[in-house]
Amino acid sequence: MERRKLIRNIAGLGMAGFIGNKMNLYATVPGKGISSGSAWMDGSQIDDWHTELTKRIVVLEQRGGGTLELGDGVYEIGKPLRLPSSVSLVMTPNAVIRAKTGFEGDVVLIKGTGDSSKFSNTSGWIRGGVIDANKLPITGIRLESTGRCEIADLVVINATYKGIHFLKGGYETNLTRIRVEVEKNTHCLPGSIGIHYENGDCKANLVHIIGYETHLRSDSSSNWFSMVHAWNWEPTQGPSLYNFYCNGTSNSFNQCYADSPTNAGFYITQPHQTFVQCRVYFSRWAPDNTGVGFLITPDGKQGTYMANVLFADKEHRLAKAFSGDLGGSVILGNSCWGDGVLGGMENRISGGELLSETDNYFTKELGSTFENSRLNLTGGFRLTQQTKPPLPDQGDIGEVRWVDDGKSSALWVKTTSGWMQSKLQK
Repeated sequence: MERRKLIRNIAGLGMAGFIGNKMNLYATVPGKGISSGSAWMDGSQIDDWHTELTKRIVVLEQRGGGTLELGDGVYEIGKPLRLPSSVSLVMTPNAVIRAKTGFEGDVVLIKGTGDSSKFSNTSGWIRGGVIDANKLPITGIRLESTGRCEIADLVVINATYKGIHFLKGGYETNLTRIRVEVEKNTHCLPGSIGIHYENGDCKANLVHIIGYETHLRSDSSSNWFSMVHAWNWEPTQGPSLYNFYCNGTSNSFNQCYADSPTNAGFYITQPHQTFVQCRVYFSRWAPDNTGVGFLITPDGKQGTYMANVLFADKEHRLAKAFSGDLGGSVILGNSCWGDGVLGGMENRISGGELLSETDNYFTKELGSTFENSRLNLTGGFRLTQQTKPPLPDQGDIGEVRWVDDGKSSALWVKTTSGWMQSKLQK
């Protein structure tokens, strides 16, 4: 036996090899392969890896937890593979778990159920490799009431319904360096979602999502999203309606890139969300003078939008940077690149606005002064000079503009009766 292979077998790096609570498998073996009775197995002899993988997962779970390691190769399975909370999965970059043609189920890999690992009191890892749904209308990975789980350095491909889906009930299920992608020549399904969070208190960082009708949707609160890039190649994949569907309270979006949306880059349907240093690049395939960068519904008030940038080309101009119900929002320091954004740029600081009976309770019963809060700028504030008076259909009630054409100077205030002019005198 080759010295290298002997050392690996002794170390437990062959199929069904053990080091404590670690188990390693290889789908294929270089050369002629070795019979199933030895430490290695020729993966070409296995038509469906579901049974082989499940056997080893059960052993690890019975021990209170462990790690299943998969080496380079393709592991085709005919039905969903369930990974309990106590068992982690670690794959080399070229290890692929693939749904077979005729797959029986709605998801390739399920993480969750059972007790947490007795060694770490967590739900462990899913790290490395590829989850391939084989262009079937199914989900790549589903997490069921899973808490304290890390998913990293992973690619989910061709899961045309949902890439990764976090069900309600979990928390601290985090994504790092993840790519969720449907091949460029495959049209997205109606209602498809790249990454769907129904749980809260989670983080996603350094993520790419490609080829879905909605790329990232959050339906719960207190989630953090950082450096997420979402886009479609519309000629073959179809339009992206919303890059980010922001349907959870108190979520944060930092340096996220809404690339090529048709309706809106960010669709905000719940209050108290924050958007800082994000980008919107309007779809180069959308009709001219359509779409919105940040579309805010009446329930999406009280958001904060700072230092974001929006751009579009001259043949496919973005109709509005910000649109919808902007009440209570703080919108500062945002900018447009070029002439591709036609309107809707805002700079506003909220003076405080109550949203609901819940807010009234905190004000009246707990003595909060939120209702009476006012803008307080110790060093004053600066208005940007404009040279022409505002048009009647421009601006919102309460807006103030400074107009100075070099000959005269005046402040204009938008009132319920329209724009009113107040001259400035020395």
